[in-house]
Amino acid sequence: MDLALEQKRKSKTISFSLVRRRKRKVSLPALLAIAQPLTIIKRERMKIKNIIYLFIFLPFVTYSQEKSGYYINWDINHAETFVKPSIPISKEEAKIINCYFVEFDNKNRLISVKYFFSGKPSNYSNFGAFELIREYHSGYVTEKYKNTLGEFVENSSKAHERKYYLNSDGYWTRKENYNNGELLPEGIAFSQVTRNEKNEIATEIQFSSKGDTIPDVNGFKIVHFLYNKDGLTLHRQNKNGKGEIINGSNGYATVIFQFDQNGMFFEEQFLDENNKLFLHPRFDLAKINWREFNKYGKPSRIYYMNSIGYPHENRAFGIIKYRLNMTRESITYYDRYGERTVDGNGVAMSVYNYNSEGKYLGKTNFDIENNKVE
Repeated sequence: MDLALEQKRKSKTISFSLVRRRKRKVSLPALLAIAQPLTIIKRERMKIKNIIYLFIFLPFVTYSQEKSGYYINWDINHAETFVKPSIPISKEEAKIINCYFVEFDNKNRLISVKYFFSGKPSNYSNFGAFELIREYHSGYVTEKYKNTLGEFVENSSKAHERKYYLNSDGYWTRKENYNNGELLPEGIAFSQVTRNEKNEIATEIQFSSKGDTIPDVNGFKIVHFLYNKDGLTLHRQNKNGKGEIINGSNGYATVIFQFDQNGMFFEEQFLDENNKLFLHPRFDLAKINWREFNKYGKPSRIYYMNSIGYPHENRAFGIIKYRLNMTRESITYYDRYGERTVDGNGVAMSVYNYNSEGKYLGKTNFDIENNKVE
């Protein structure tokens, strides 16, 4: 046979064999094996389409509904770009642990914060009322306060209402405090802030109703802020008009902060204008460090350091105990050798007192022999 014809015949045979194999019947298990990954792919595509639909037509609905709930902290965003609660707890835990119920609307905006002490509504939150309510308007936001009876009351700053005026990006730059419809006659009547390119608060000045500047608790007239990536303050700083770091009225220029991911302090220190540790005139320490946090963000140890960063001469650390509702029960002081000691006022241990509604009644102090210190 001619060689070319023989090769052509073999080629036809191979081609026919391949066609036959393609048309061969496939068993049901094999079909299912092929169809299953295709079905998974279709399902994943449908999920993606549904997610896109939610983002386009129902923005933030699911997220905000999940965000509303019980928390230990109702807001840890110091940059004040949005409200960020932390340490969520269950409804069962909320019957015992002091907490806030934080509620957001379907645009992820805070609308209400309620405080519970040992599971019961309490007027003694960190804002000085049972409930904080925010309402949103064109160009400004209002904030009012209610007690456990549902009556509008003043907050811990003696204000019945706060009004936040917004910039073009929707972030507040002026905050006004009102009492019975008038700017607060005593204390901080309003605050002005500037914001950086991320719309974080960069500087703040506080004013009286007469327009006089009111320094912050550190004695800084114009406070300059710096934040970490989570919006937690790295420092508060005092500067002059030239942008130079200078000491405030208390003798220091910078307060350095360290926060954990839940917004809880774990370190604070005071620095002078030369960036050296400074012994705070009121607290008698230059640096303080909190350690051994529990699941609710409460530290069981606190360490005190002097102006050269060594353990404090009179008291090196304190051991803190808590009640079941996570109010601080007591603190006991120890020296650097682990022996009981006293602070500058002769106090070896303090017991923190609250009434049944959550009002803080002050401390009962004891000396080294467990006698009351008046």
